[in-house]
Amino acid sequence: MGDRVTIQVRFPTDDEGMIGRECPQCHQYFKLTPGTGLPISTCSCPYCEFSGDSGDFFTREQIEYAKSVAVREVLGPALANLQHSLKKLETHSRGGMIQFKVKTGSINFPIKYYSEKDVETTITCDNCGLVFAIYGVFARCPDCERLTSMSIFKNSLAVARKKLGLVEKIPEQEQELIDAILADALSAGVAAFDGLGKHLRDDYPNVLPKSPRNLFQNLDALSAALQSSLSVSLEQVVGTTTHKQMYLMFQVRHLWDHSFGEVDEDFIKKTQCDSSLLRKKYALNKSQVVAFLDQVEDAGLKVRDALRRTKDTNVHN
Repeated sequence: MGDRVTIQVRFPTDDEGMIGRECPQCHQYFKLTPGTGLPISTCSCPYCEFSGDSGDFFTREQIEYAKSVAVREVLGPALANLQHSLKKLETHSRGGMIQFKVKTGSINFPIKYYSEKDVETTITCDNCGLVFAIYGVFARCPDCERLTSMSIFKNSLAVARKKLGLVEKIPEQEQELIDAILADALSAGVAAFDGLGKHLRDDYPNVLPKSPRNLFQNLDALSAALQSSLSVSLEQVVGTTTHKQMYLMFQVRHLWDHSFGEVDEDFIKKTQCDSSLLRKKYALNKSQVVAFLDQVEDAGLKVRDALRRTKDTNVHN
C-alpha cells in the first residue's frame, strides 16, 4: 500500500526543439530550448517575473500527458497481471463445487498527446545563452532573469530587414510606396538603437546621463557623453566608416520623418552634403538602408562592449 512507483516521462518538443512552460502565477505561456542557458533547477516567468522550481512550470497539457503515460505504465501491467491471476483461478476451479468464469477484454489506456503552441518572438539571451520564445518582444530571461535588451535590439533589426524584402515585389512605378517602406525601415533602425540605449542607460547610470532623453538618437550628444565618461568618442568606439554612414542616415531619417525627405539647410550643414541638394528629396535605395541596419547592429554591439569593459575595469580596481 505504501509503495511508491517512480516513472520518468520524456516530454516531446516542437519542430524547433523547444518545450512549453506555463507560469503558475500569471498562467501565461512561453517556450524554451532544453540544454541552453544556465544549469539550474529553477525557472522565472518572463512576463510577471515569478520565480520557482522548474517543476512548477509544467503546462496543463503536459500534466495530462504525464498522467496518461503513468496510467499506461502502472495500471496497464497491473490489470494485465490481475487478468492473468483470475484466469489461473478459473482453471483451478474447474471440477470443483464452485467454479469461476472470467471474462476479460482488451485493456487500453490512451496517451493524451499534445502539441506546443506557436508564439511570436524567439530570443537568445545575450547574458546566459538561453533560447526561449514569448508573446510580444520584451521580457526577462527565464534562467538568469536579465532583461534581454540586446536580443530585442537584434530582433527589431531583423524585422526591419524582412520589411525591406517587400520592395522587390513592388512595381518600379510605385515609387512612393517603395520610399515609404524604405523610410519605415530606416526609422526602425534608429528606433532600435534608441531602444537599446534606454536599457544601457539603466545598466550604466554612472556612465550614460539621463538627459537628453533621446541620447541614442542624437549621435553628437552620445559621443560627448562617451568622451566625458570613457574618454573615447563614438567614432573611436564604432569606427570612422560606420560612424560617418550612421551619422548621415540618422539625419536622413529626420528628413523623412519630419519633412517628407526634403533636404534643408540644417541637413546640409550637419552632413556637409552638396548644397545643390537643397529643397530636393533625398533619394533612398534598398542597399543603402540594408547597409545602415548592419551598421546600427555593429555599433550597438560595440557600444555595449565598451560599457561592459568599463564595468569590468571598475570591478577589478
